[in-house]
Amino acid sequence: MLQSFRSAVQSASQLLYQGRYPISKMYYRLVSNISKQPSNESSNEPIKFFGSKAATWRARDTRSGGSEDTLWFQPYVISGSLAVFLLYFCVLREENDIDKRLEGNLFDQVAGLEEVQLTVNYKYNRENGLDTSEIEKRLLELGVDIKLLE
Repeated sequence: MLQSFRSAVQSASQLLYQGRYPISKMYYRLVSNISKQPSNESSNEPIKFFGSKAATWRARDTRSGGSEDTLWFQPYVISGSLAVFLLYFCVLREENDIDKRLEGNLFDQVAGLEEVQLTVNYKYNRENGLDTSEIEKRLLELGVDIKLLE
């Protein structure tokens, strides 16, 4: 009896974790399965498939996750809420200082980032025999000594 209770609780917790059934439905299934369990667990008889609930279970119900529990207007409410949010966020909202900072160049925001990026590109291009003339020009503009990179 303890083994059947443990397996019933594990299956109930898995279904609840996946979000397929509400708690009241899970409790009802758990209680009804425990009361219908035969008292003799050590029987070696095969489990009958035909005539059981497993024979009539549709695989679609397992994959879809209980669509009969949703309300008919739920997709419309979610779509409408998402549309209102996007309309507000993309059209109606005023720009703030964070938006203006995001419009700028990343190299202007982080000090020293351009030098590091250019030196990494310079070393990679030299090792692979690629053109480094534009990188050298920009490094000279930034005041980086190219002879120290070699």
